[in-house]
Amino acid sequence: MTRIRGVAAGLITLAVMALSPGFPAASSGQRSPEKMSFVGSALWTKAQNIKIAGGLAYCAFQNGLGIVDISDIKKPALLSKLYVGGGYAVAVRDGLAYLAAGGQGLAVIDVADPKSPSLKRILPTGGEAKDIVLSGPTAFIANGPAGLLAADIRNPEKLKIAATLTLSGEATGLALQGDLLYLADGSAGLQIVDVKDPAEPKVLGALDTDGTAESVAVSGRYAFIADGASGLKIIDVSKPSAPRLAASATTSGYARSIAAEGTVLCVGNLYDGGYKIFDISNPAVPAVFSTNKYTMYNESWGVALSGNLACIVDYFSGLFFVDISDPRRPRPAGSLFTPSSIIAAAVQGPYAYAVGELSGLQVLDIRDPARPIPFGTTDIFRGVQGLAVQGDYAYVTDRWSVRIFDIKDPAKPRPLQPFNIPAGVPRTIVVRGNLAYLTADLAGLHIIDVANPEAPRILGSYKMAGFAYGLAVDGDYAYLAHSDTGFHVLDVRDPAKPVLVGSLKLPGEPYGVAVRGTTAYVASGPAGLHIVDIGKRAAPKLLATVPAGDFANAVALAGDFAFVSDGNGVKKIDIRNPAAPRLVAAYDTPGEAQCPVAAGGVIVVPDSNSIIILK
Repeated sequence: MTRIRGVAAGLITLAVMALSPGFPAASSGQRSPEKMSFVGSALWTKAQNIKIAGGLAYCAFQNGLGIVDISDIKKPALLSKLYVGGGYAVAVRDGLAYLAAGGQGLAVIDVADPKSPSLKRILPTGGEAKDIVLSGPTAFIANGPAGLLAADIRNPEKLKIAATLTLSGEATGLALQGDLLYLADGSAGLQIVDVKDPAEPKVLGALDTDGTAESVAVSGRYAFIADGASGLKIIDVSKPSAPRLAASATTSGYARSIAAEGTVLCVGNLYDGGYKIFDISNPAVPAVFSTNKYTMYNESWGVALSGNLACIVDYFSGLFFVDISDPRRPRPAGSLFTPSSIIAAAVQGPYAYAVGELSGLQVLDIRDPARPIPFGTTDIFRGVQGLAVQGDYAYVTDRWSVRIFDIKDPAKPRPLQPFNIPAGVPRTIVVRGNLAYLTADLAGLHIIDVANPEAPRILGSYKMAGFAYGLAVDGDYAYLAHSDTGFHVLDVRDPAKPVLVGSLKLPGEPYGVAVRGTTAYVASGPAGLHIVDIGKRAAPKLLATVPAGDFANAVALAGDFAFVSDGNGVKKIDIRNPAAPRLVAAYDTPGEAQCPVAAGGVIVVPDSNSIIILK
């Protein structure tokens, strides 16, 4: 996975771990302490694709399958979800959902009871399963760089690979018509494959489009390609061995998704492109019905048509259902909001608090961590950086300010007046008693009096150039991870005059820090986890390093273990002997993990796609 940069990078989250009697206790030895397993998840984001069947919509999220009740289209409701660890596209038939689950492969899910889906089997595909279509006993899977895969699904309990076909591009989209499979093959354009014998698929013809073929739809003798930056391509496939370009049309952004039904074609676009509806009564001369925006981001990663209903699947905002009985004037019919990202979390009592870009402050009841329940929320806001919770208040940093919320009633967080920071870009916030400690890019450390949350004020600052990210406060000292200059120890006994007492230049890019006793644990980007002896604060020294699998951005401590988040997930490191740390387990998350929080025997992980709870 790619490293997170910019506003989401390097967040460190304060977890307040005073747990109520109703909160789940730590494991009593039934599970090995050197294992990590999935417990639950919530606040799913990044929907990819949808299939509408009757009064239900089956949605592929990057986490897995979500089932939405659309019997009342004005009020779509999430009926259920099943975590799989990946999800790009879904097909549904005879009480089963077939999920193209990215690197997980093909997941077959029993959806006979849509309120309680259950996983039957996963078939590894050896690639990145991006799209799926069904034909009799066969599922055809666009398998990313690995090409096309045909799976025998006659017995869902015993899935088998029937055939594979290597292609020259990256298989991302599929459409089936009779015995012909039309495949969007990335930079290689359109591939037409004969699948009459699924065990021996054969390429009949191909046409290299001048863009990046992302998805494909077929109607009659035409194939329609969402061709990335090149817009819409309409291809005459009446002679499959020699497809030819019939027409091109500009779209309202990077053409990512496409659906056709009757004489209507809908193209979903990225980069604030929204969706565009075309009249294809004469496919060789497409006419524009309408160009449409629907929310702030307008990132239409998926589109679906069902009669007079269109569904726009927005990567950052959720599902938008649109009445297209008049395609010239589409009308909003209903929507299901999803957070755009989840990048920081905190735990207090039976509640987890989470924030993300355009997500607001979200509150979850995690008394049963396997079934976290949305409990409260606020209006969305932008530029989120970090989060801390103490007592009756939650503190959220954004690019300009500290936002303070009254959470006496967690079901109804109440925003107070934002406190603007006069210097720097706020990053990490830690609250101890009546003081909040805040790192800020290009400014260093600020110490804020929050005794009256309605009127906070800066008491003192320590100015540092460059990028100050991670922060831990222990007793009279603050410990700061600075991506440019390393690890720093500041004496904060006088909040008006913090004093630098020690520094250590560390390899990598220090982003996150946690402290226990005379030892500091520093997540240092590509260098991994550094363990630092701070017994002499004026002369910290490096004890040991655990190499990174990706970009280590934060660390949490629980018992004998350090939990380090990076772009791939969370690593569990035995720190009983800090001079000889040992990697003992890892858990890959679908998104890019940040800021793990250890509380009550579980690890709460914001991974941009959701909150994931591990044990």
